[in-house]
Amino acid sequence: MSAGGEKRSAAAATADRVRAVLEAAEQSAAELRAEAAEEIEGRLARAQSVAERLSGRADEIERSLQALADRVRDELSALKADLEELRAVGEGMAEARTTAAETAAAEPAAAEPDTAPAPEPGSERPPQPPTEPRPEPRPLPPEEPPPAPPEPTAELASDQPTGEGHEGARVIALNMALGGSPRDETARYLAENFELEDPDALLDEVYARVGS
Repeated sequence: MSAGGEKRSAAAATADRVRAVLEAAEQSAAELRAEAAEEIEGRLARAQSVAERLSGRADEIERSLQALADRVRDELSALKADLEELRAVGEGMAEARTTAAETAAAEPAAAEPDTAPAPEPGSERPPQPPTEPRPEPRPLPPEEPPPAPPEPTAELASDQPTGEGHEGARVIALNMALGGSPRDETARYLAENFELEDPDALLDEVYARVGS
């Protein structure tokens, strides 16, 4: 074989090796690109899953906060209503106490005799001429007493509460209610000191009056 043929054979072999290297490099690059694309797709899928979980968790937290806000608003409304009712009860108790105090102060003033102050020395009035005595009024004939009411039968008498004890229990229950005593304490006091047939009806009446 001549030298020119050997050179062409060596060049062809070199070209074949270079072509094989390029093909191997291209194949390796394609494999790397496929692996990278697969890895990227996997990461994207995981990121999408995490984002969906976070979105669901955010929605759940938002619903919980909304429910909490609704409960707080309802509790505040109920508390405001209770405060308004308590204020109304306090105003009613204060008005009742003021009325009772004014009544108690007016009774001694009305019962006190009207005594005129003694005249100071030197300020005596000149003697007045004697006045003729007025004729005494003739006494009126005594009026006949009104007929006595019919006595209640045994059946009606059993339904009526005892007069003085019932009224006394009502007055004490009213004073305790106006003083802020709870119903249970008033009921216990009445049970220990009075014999009432229907204490619940009396307590309902008293606390209804105080509450109005």
